[in-house]
Amino acid sequence: MRPLRQDRRPPTAAFTNDAVRSHLEYLVYYAETIPYAVERDEGLLMKILVYLEKAAVRGGIEVFAERHVARLRSEKNEVEVSDAVDAFDAFDEVIVHKCTDVAMLEKFPPEKTTYYIHDHEPICPRSYAYTPFKRNCTCSGGLWPCILCAPVCRSWKVALGRVFSQARRKRAMARFKRLVVISEFMKRRLVANGLPSERIEVRPPSISISESAVAAGCGKTGVDLLYVGQLIRGKGVHLLLEAMARMKSQRTLDIVGTGNMEGELRAIAERFGLVGRVRFNGFQPNPQEWMRAAKCVVVPSFWQEPYGLVAAEAVALGRPVVAFAIGGLPEACGGKASLVPPGDVAALARALDVE
Repeated sequence: MRPLRQDRRPPTAAFTNDAVRSHLEYLVYYAETIPYAVERDEGLLMKILVYLEKAAVRGGIEVFAERHVARLRSEKNEVEVSDAVDAFDAFDEVIVHKCTDVAMLEKFPPEKTTYYIHDHEPICPRSYAYTPFKRNCTCSGGLWPCILCAPVCRSWKVALGRVFSQARRKRAMARFKRLVVISEFMKRRLVANGLPSERIEVRPPSISISESAVAAGCGKTGVDLLYVGQLIRGKGVHLLLEAMARMKSQRTLDIVGTGNMEGELRAIAERFGLVGRVRFNGFQPNPQEWMRAAKCVVVPSFWQEPYGLVAAEAVALGRPVVAFAIGGLPEACGGKASLVPPGDVAALARALDVE
């Protein structure tokens, strides 16, 4: 089997806006596609298993996997998507996108398995590389640090089970012929956790830009600063609101998204006297329209984002981006954003006043 394909053709969508086109060409990813993991000889039809656990909510991993499957099938491979396969002899390749069952992970044939790692869950017993003390974890995932960290919010029995299960998971992953991550940051995290560097390939996710979203966004007005994403603590919207209160200018902020912190964030906005400057817009089916219309997109995540797709999409749309320099966000921004030290609210306020 030859290595992963390295070509990077520019997106095929014909955008009329020169600024949008130039930013898209800088992001040399396919529009609407995912680089495929199997390079086959001309005329050879391969039978491929894509393993993906069913999820209650269709999230980023599911979207990524769907596009990947579509691409594999477009190359005339026979693809089966399943989370209930025990026999692998019939398959030429096995591609794993999500598998939390360690016993299942140990069954995959290492010589034909490619494992896509989308987040911190495969290497962190707490799943998010975020300690219960509201700090990002930068340790190498040794047994004792994880034992001391994991039980804080769980019973000892459950926590120890997760720690030792994670150790089994890493041993299983180390056997696979290829591990694929979405950023150099994630590769460094895996190597620090003892996984073999020579088997890890970096594949940023594709950037899918809707031309209709671009057109609609050009007609939308009144969007100054914009946040798009979940309203959960790690996304740092509470820090963004604090920065808004510190700004010298009276810029306005539109928030697109929902989450379990929405009530608390509304209360914070009221406490800081921002009610007239902050609008909560809930879920929006076409957030790229909002991004295209915004004067600046803000990505205030203070947890270690594996990549940062919102930032990459905003850059691709030609929008100024202000973000914390953490995790994979600097890579997602590609040098075309104002990056400030993680968690530094005063620096964030200054950047928003300037951008």
